[in-house]
Amino acid sequence: MMLNLYRLPRRKTPRNDDGGFTLFELLLVLTLAMIITTVGVVNLSRLQNTFRLRSSADEIIAMLQLGRELAVSNKNQAIYNISISGGVVSLQGGGKVISRYQIPIGVGVTPESINWSFTPITGGLASCLSCSINLFIGSQTENIIVLNNGLVN
Repeated sequence: MMLNLYRLPRRKTPRNDDGGFTLFELLLVLTLAMIITTVGVVNLSRLQNTFRLRSSADEIIAMLQLGRELAVSNKNQAIYNISISGGVVSLQGGGKVISRYQIPIGVGVTPESINWSFTPITGGLASCLSCSINLFIGSQTENIIVLNNGLVN
């Protein structure tokens, strides 16, 4: 019988297959998870700033609209005015504070102080010089433009 040199019999080796992951595969998955988490945290921080800015603008707009509505429906000829001072927005009427809002820490506002009065019956802003309020956090800004008739644009 002739020995076939090209075809040697295979040796049966015991396999040690636990079905687990290699160290390289685990490190790769952990690295990808860390990268995705880092990107998510950075974007969440930006999103929180955007929501903080928009909610502050919405609060100030609501106060402006309330002041105008009170001035238009004014039966007792009381003077209504809105002011910003020291990070606090307040709506006064008839010598009393009707509404007050504390601008959150980290949100900047320009101009830093205003005192606008709504005219009775028309609701216009008689003492409005710049007629805009700018809120900002870092490079993000939110502009509130108030027309001379007291409407918020």
